[in-house]
Parts: sequence; C-alpha cells; structure tokens
Amino acid sequence: MAGMHRRSLLPVGALLVVLVAAGCSGGEEEPAALTPQERLAAAATLLEETEALTINLTSTGVPTDVNGVQAASGTGVIEGDLIKFEGEFQGRVSGVTATVGILAIGDDTYMKLFTPDYEPVDLDELGAPNPTAFFAPDTGVASLMRATTEVAEGGQVREGREILTEITGSLPGEKVESLLRLGGPGQTFDVTYALTEGNELRTAVLEGEFWEGTQSTYTLVLTAYGTVVPIQAPTS
Repeated sequence: MAGMHRRSLLPVGALLVVLVAAGCSGGEEEPAALTPQERLAAAATLLEETEALTINLTSTGVPTDVNGVQAASGTGVIEGDLIKFEGEFQGRVSGVTATVGILAIGDDTYMKLFTPDYEPVDLDELGAPNPTAFFAPDTGVASLMRATTEVAEGGQVREGREILTEITGSLPGEKVESLLRLGGPGQTFDVTYALTEGNELRTAVLEGEFWEGTQSTYTLVLTAYGTVVPIQAPTS
C-alpha cells in the first residue's frame, strides 16, 4: 500500500513542477518605472506635440507698484510654425491696473483696454510677454521642463478628480525671463511640476525673487490638450 501511495503522488508532484516552471517562464515582466527626468521629458514631448492648450496663470506676492502680468488665461493654438492665442491678462499696464483682452497671431499682438475692439499694441513697450511664448519651442513651458536641473520626485496631490505626481527642480533665471519677462541671468528659481498618470503636465509652480527683495509665486495650470478653438486676427 505504501508503494502504491508513493507512485500516486509522483504524477501530481511532476505536474506541480511543470505548472510552476510555466508560470515563471511565461509571465511578462512589469515595465520599469520612469525616472522623474524621463517623466519630465515625456511631459515636454506631449506639450510640444499638442495642437492646442488652455492655460491659466495666477500669482501671489507680486508688488502692487510694478508693471507686468499678474494673471492670465486663454487658449493657444499651434498651426505649424504659427502660434495663436486669445484670452485675458490681468496686471498693471502703463501704471494702470486692469484686466485686458489679448489676441496674438504670431508676432502681431492686439489688446482691448477701455475699447470695444482689439487695437494693435506693442507688448514690448508695456513690459508684457507675448502670450504665444508659452507655446513656442525656445521659450515655452516645454523648454522650461527640459532646462530643469536638480530634478527629484515629490509626493502625490489631488487636483479635482486627478491624482498628480509632483516633480521638483531648479530653473535658471534666463529661462524664466524668456517666458515671463521676469527674473534674469544669475538667478535661480524653484519649480514644482505636477503630472498626471499619463504624464500630461497639469500644473507648474515657480517660486523665487522675481523682484529684488520680494519672494513671489507664479502658478500655471494647463488643461484641454488638443482642444482647438477658432482664433482670427481683427478685421478692422
């Protein structure tokens, strides 16, 4: 009986060995998790490839007596080399605090300030950035991500229904200046990006001394990737 009992176990034992071996050899390995640098690069690529994007810029700690943009919102549309933007800026323009309508078709910019229609304006004279710079290859948000150093992964935060992963780093002042017309060479700014699970950049928070002796924060929220809206130059 003992011999019969041992013989009956052999096929079962052999079957278990086969099943375990099959499970070990046939399973697919989990892909390696992306590093924070790789996730930033992936997010930058998504920005560079999108046809449209809505932005919302806010700030805190900005001195009340300086000209410049304190907040902005609107949509940028990328048509090949031509970038269009329509939205609003809030801030001081020629010493006047106001909310103004902004329209940009490439380098041509228009503003509605105390007028019902868009009028041509030179944003350089006002010390305000052309909003198309947020989407341009050399100055846009994607270029900031590629220029970020001291990259490290932070924690997770909730933004509405989304769970975002924070990635921190440092930005050279000249890159910040090329986008916001603030900061400059020799300065360094702290930046915190928040990415979705699919590596869409949802928020970017820049902190530092944009004006001497004053710590300020600029927060950029990016949504509606690929949602194109019609933007046309004024007819008159």
